Amino acid sequence: MDPAPARAFDLLQDLDRLARGRRRVLPVHEEPREEWLGVGFRLGSHTLVAAMDQVAEVVGVPAMARIPGVKPWVLGLANLRGRLIPVMDLYRFLYGIERRGPETTARRVIVIDADGLVSGLVVDGVVGMRHFWLDERAGAPSGLDESLAPYVRCSFPMGQERVGVFDFGRLAQSEAFKDVAL
Repeated sequence: MDPAPARAFDLLQDLDRLARGRRRVLPVHEEPREEWLGVGFRLGSHTLVAAMDQVAEVVGVPAMARIPGVKPWVLGLANLRGRLIPVMDLYRFLYGIERRGPETTARRVIVIDADGLVSGLVVDGVVGMRHFWLDERAGAPSGLDESLAPYVRCSFPMGQERVGVFDFGRLAQSEAFKDVAL
C-alpha cells in the first residue's frame, strides 16, 4: 500500500480529533421574551413607571394661564404647540398637600392622552425609558401607600426593589380626577 493515502487518512483523523476537542456547544433555542416598555418618573419618594403607550410626550414645565374656580392641584392651562391642555400637580392631587421646598429644574410634565382625556401631569422628575421583561411582572409592590394604591396595578424588578406601574388610564377614569371644579 502506498504510504501517501495512509498518511492523508491519519492527517484527516488528527484534524477530526482536533476539531471535536475545540467544538463549542451550540446555544439552546429559547423562546423569545416579550419586552415591556415604560417611562420612569419620580413622585415624592417614589420611583414609578408608566406604560409607554400611555405617555404622549414629556416636556419641561411650561408657562400656564391660571384657571379660576378649580381645585388647587389644577395648575393652569398650557399651550403646547398650539394645543391647550390642562396641567395638574400629580403629587398634590394624590396627597392633597402642596410640596414644600424650592421648585426644581428636574420637574417635568408628562402629557397623557388616556381615553381622549389629554392632560399634563407635573412630576418631580423623569428617569427615562425603562425596559422590563413581561414575564417578570408581579402584583403591586409591598408597602405602597394608600394614595398610590388605586393607580398601581403591578410592578417590575428594578435593582433590589420592585417599581410600581402607575396606570394613567385608571387616573383619567377616576371621578376624583375628573372633578376639577371647586
